[in-house]
Amino acid sequence: MPVLFIGHGSPMNAIEDNEFTGSWGNISKKIPKPKAILAISAHYEREDTSVTSGEKLKTIHDFYGFPQELYDQKYDCSGSKELVTKVKDLIKEVNFDSKWGIDHGVWCVLSRMYPDADIPVVELSINRKLNMQQHYDLARKLYKLREEGILIFCTGNVVHNLMLARMSETPYKWATSFDENVKKYVTARDDLKLVNYESLGEDALLSVNSAEHYIPLIYALGATDKNESVSFFCEKIVYSSVSMRCILFEGKK
Repeated sequence: MPVLFIGHGSPMNAIEDNEFTGSWGNISKKIPKPKAILAISAHYEREDTSVTSGEKLKTIHDFYGFPQELYDQKYDCSGSKELVTKVKDLIKEVNFDSKWGIDHGVWCVLSRMYPDADIPVVELSINRKLNMQQHYDLARKLYKLREEGILIFCTGNVVHNLMLARMSETPYKWATSFDENVKKYVTARDDLKLVNYESLGEDALLSVNSAEHYIPLIYALGATDKNESVSFFCEKIVYSSVSMRCILFEGKK
């Protein structure tokens, strides 16, 4: 299976038809239909490494101040005990979380990719105690899941600084600069540069800001080989400081 990194942006993408939601629908038609999905989301952080273990995952509306229509949205996908077991076999230290469901970073996109909600989903938490290299190393262990028809689905934003967001079509120069550097280093598969993003200077520090939206990219890199093909879509910055960049990693056929 390929690996996806999706820039999910605003929760409103769950109910709006735009260039981003259209591309998410299109990409699902270009890749094989997965047997199950392992999601790594910016919005599922814990003090440990856990997986969702519920048979059904509740739709979490983890946002405020949006139209009622958005809160009425449900994505009634099942969990997967089989996938939970597979992850536990690969990552011995993983814990089980029966309380968490499916957060908006995941369901807002999957509702456009797989609207029938007929694919089981398990979320893997972002462990706040790990550094970037440890996240990358953890992702390396997930590679084998791809051989079993499981889609590794990473959702965040390469550039994500809501403190400086504004209603403007013009991106900040630092946001454009870092977004383009990420494209360059992903294309070259200079993973070390991206793991050690702080060394890229102030553009990187402003763009990453709080790292939870960037970390899913590190999982996408870790779960792929450097000889895989890379393609980009949704290459646009919205609100001046949020990159919608999406990346598809595909093994050579």
